Amino acid sequence: MTRLKLITFGSMCLATAMASGIASAAPDRETNWLARLATVQVAHHTLFGTPARMALAWAFLVMLFVVVFSAMATRRLSLRPSRTQVVLETLVSALRGMTIDAIGPRGPEFLPFIGTLFIYIAVMNLTGLIPGFLSPTSSLSITAALAIIVFVVVQFYGVKEHGFGYLAHFIEGVPRSIWYLPVGILVFVVHLVGEVTRPVTLAIRLFGNIMAGDTILLVLTGLAIPLLLRFRLPVPLQLPNLLLEVLLSVVQAFVFCMLTSVYLLGVVGESEESEAHAG
Repeated sequence: MTRLKLITFGSMCLATAMASGIASAAPDRETNWLARLATVQVAHHTLFGTPARMALAWAFLVMLFVVVFSAMATRRLSLRPSRTQVVLETLVSALRGMTIDAIGPRGPEFLPFIGTLFIYIAVMNLTGLIPGFLSPTSSLSITAALAIIVFVVVQFYGVKEHGFGYLAHFIEGVPRSIWYLPVGILVFVVHLVGEVTRPVTLAIRLFGNIMAGDTILLVLTGLAIPLLLRFRLPVPLQLPNLLLEVLLSVVQAFVFCMLTSVYLLGVVGESEESEAHAG
């Protein structure tokens, strides 16, 4: 559990730090009840003057909440588990099963990383469903930071498992001959584009789904308010969609982690097959 908490904290710090570098200079926009922070200045520089920076601040708050909650929830583990411990153990067991199903026998090795991604992304997704709060994942800078982390981890394990010969898979199938050099270069570029496309699709998929869900909830809430104020009709138009968004938030975190597991399988699975053939 200590290792899991350390990896959780480190990964989320890295994600939010990377997001701060990716944050764009979009126009000011009030996004929640803490929008007054957009006016706070330090040394004549606005701290949270853009939506991306506001999302970064919320990402740090979510990270702090998850770390503190995890530390408190796992402080007194017992053989007679409490309800919180039962929920956490069920979640860990489910994530462990998912990694084994997706990656194979080496799945538990990646459980801390995959578990970190799932919990962090799920909580960030659900945060926007609370009135006045913001989903950090509704900002492309945050989802891009998470996707870049996945890309770096996958490439790291590729080199770790295969050495620098891992780069040879970028020209797999091309004969080792000077006459095929142009073909090798073309195949290398195509494979490289495919590798780079993976984090791009991860980032855009998560960002698009969460932003669309938050926007629909905002529109439905805006339609419900005039009915209440003008016609005294308390019709919660956003309630059905709110329940759907709760499910969607968890599903999107699951999809992100499942795709990450598949990408890891692509490098770890090749290593297992090579060892099997060698045996």
